[in-house]
Formats: sequence, C-alpha cells, structure tokens
Amino acid sequence: MAVIWGALIITALASPLLLWAASPKTALFTYLPFSFFCHQLPERSFTLLQHPLAVCHRCSGIYLGLFLGTLAAPLFLRISPRVRRACILSAAAFLAADALMPFTGFWVGFPLLRFLTGLAFGVTSAPLAVTGLDEILRTLCRVRYGRYAANLKGVVS
Repeated sequence: MAVIWGALIITALASPLLLWAASPKTALFTYLPFSFFCHQLPERSFTLLQHPLAVCHRCSGIYLGLFLGTLAAPLFLRISPRVRRACILSAAAFLAADALMPFTGFWVGFPLLRFLTGLAFGVTSAPLAVTGLDEILRTLCRVRYGRYAANLKGVVS
C-alpha cells in the first residue's frame, strides 16, 4: 500500500514539473484524477516552480500521512484498539474543525495547519486501511483457495 500512496505523492509533485516543462497536455492527465477528490484551488495549494501541486495543502498532508502511516502500521497496530480509535477520532475532529471553522468566520486556517491536520489524519487512518485491505485479501484467498488459505497467512500480512 505504501507504493500506492508514494506513487500518488510523486504524481502530485510531477504535475507542476510538467507544466514548467511546457507540457500542459501531459500535466492535465496528472491534475485531472486528483480533481475528483480535491478542490485544487491554487491559493490553497503548495507550489513548485511557481505552479500549484495537483492537490491542496490538506490533501498533500493526507497523502503524505497515508504513506508514512502505512510504513508505520506495524508499530501503530501494536497499540490497543481503544487508543487507536481515540487517535483516529481526534485527528478527524481536528481536520473537520479546521475545514469547517472558516465558514463560521470565527477562524481562518493557514497552510501549515491545513497540511498538519491532513498529515495527522492520514497517519492515524493508514493502519485502518492496511487492516481493511488485509482482511479483504484474506477473505478473497479463503473464497478462492478454501482450505489452503490458512497456509497463506504469512504471505498476505
């Protein structure tokens, strides 16, 4: 899974590089897939070579957090489920508060905070994604290979 998140980070970084290299048609193919998940507002995105990344500050943090959290998942999964739930819910609450407070006029977020709340959410939720994927693969193995799935226990993890 870390490979997937790493590839997404590289793709987001490649978008402004492609624009800088005067290849807007190719850059479109890197910006477009992210547009389904991110607003991509230039004023809310980090820039590279004076061009915005394919994702905003918060999404940059989420993708980097998912990458780092996937790498750290074996350590994070050793923590009790109660503590893990509290970490994920806390990170989600901070992310939601940072995203919603500007609409009240009470708080205006800033780039570093948007990035950090996304990073915290990504790091804490990645082990959940790893566990979910592991469960899906185990179920598919059981359905596909029946009694031999028990022998695959060390392979899927």
